[in-house]
This record gives sequence, C-alpha cells and structure tokens, in this order.
Amino acid sequence: MKYLSALLTQASGSLGGATAAKNRGGNYLRAKIAPVQPRTVAQQEQRANLAALAGAWKALTQAQIAGWNSLASTLTLQDPLGNSYVPTGEQIYVGNNRNLSQAAETSVEDPPTAKPDFADITPVGMTAVSGGTPSMTATTALAAAPTENVFIVRATPMISAGISFIGASRYRIIGHFAASTYASMNILADYQAKFGDLVSGAKIGLAVDMVSIATGFASTRATTSVIVT
Repeated sequence: MKYLSALLTQASGSLGGATAAKNRGGNYLRAKIAPVQPRTVAQQEQRANLAALAGAWKALTQAQIAGWNSLASTLTLQDPLGNSYVPTGEQIYVGNNRNLSQAAETSVEDPPTAKPDFADITPVGMTAVSGGTPSMTATTALAAAPTENVFIVRATPMISAGISFIGASRYRIIGHFAASTYASMNILADYQAKFGDLVSGAKIGLAVDMVSIATGFASTRATTSVIVT
C-alpha cells in the first residue's frame, strides 16, 4: 500500500505487522515478513564470525573499549537511507575486524589513533575472456603498491547484459589479493570457484576495497562491470 504524509518524507523499519519501504513509485507499506535464516555455508560462516567478534568485544579491557569509543566519536558513517550517524566503538571494532577476517589478516584489539588516508584506487578495470584461453583480471588506478594494505575483491554472478543497475546485494567476496597485485589481479580461478566458467555475452560486476592491515579500516569501494567476450 502506497502512502503520502505531510510529516514523513521517508521511513524505514517495521511497526506492528507493517514494514515501510520505497521503490521507484514512491513510499509504500508492505506486510512484515520474518527474515529467512541463512542456510548456505558462507552465510553461516558470516553469522558465526559476527558472533565471535561481538564476544571478542566484550573481552576487551576497559581501556581498549574506551579507546574504540573515542575513535568512533570522530567518525561519521551513512546508513542505507543515506542518513549520517556517529557509530559506536563496538560497530567500528566489529566492522574493522570483519574486514581483516575477510582478508585473512590478524585481528586488532588496540584501537587505531585515527582512520588512515587511502590512495584513490579508482577507476578500477576488469577484463573477462571466455574463448580460447579464458582469463579474468582486475586492475586499479594506483601508480605503486599500497604498502600495509590488502585488496578484497567482490564480484557478481553472470547476469544479463541488459541489466544496467547492479545492487550491492548481488556482490560476493571471491578473494583477497596482496598489495603487489595492484596493477593486475588474476581473479579467474577465484571467480570460477565461486560462480563457474565464464559465458560469453554475460555481464559481471566487480567491486574492490583496499583494507588497512594495521587498522582494519577499508577504503571507499570502487566498482565497474564488463561484458564477457
């Protein structure tokens, strides 16, 4: 059911049996649906990782917790609706260590003094070739290897070439790559392991983050897409 309101320009969340949502047609209300519990191995591992990090947060010393809270108070993030907010120390601790876990790096307990500055990796590029000898590479705009950083590469399954918008939910992590591969990451084997062999004419989205090994902070995500040749 669509709704108009002189008081609300947008809404989110649920109240009673209704959930506020928005699409191209405007704001609307839909029946609240209980979320489906994750069943895939990757989803279960993700939930287990978040639970472990939440437990690790509680095991920190009071000084460490105070340090993460102090760091968080200097940061501003955006929620899915684009609204700015100041995160909690626990949110930063869990988020940063989740980044490090995804990159197979050691977690950090002591809070960083500040969020590091990241070199601009945009634009990122990708090639995907299915014929002859298949190949798939990702590149960044960096002029040199970013020391003390690691790349996390996400990609989408092969989708119709006619799809122009690729939502964030379509991306899945396919691998992590050393800073030395900034000029050309060979991502074929990782992509095939996740989504299968390349198919000519299909479209693939790519997203690349750079993660600071010392702090767990991630750079702004860079995205691109290509048609498999």
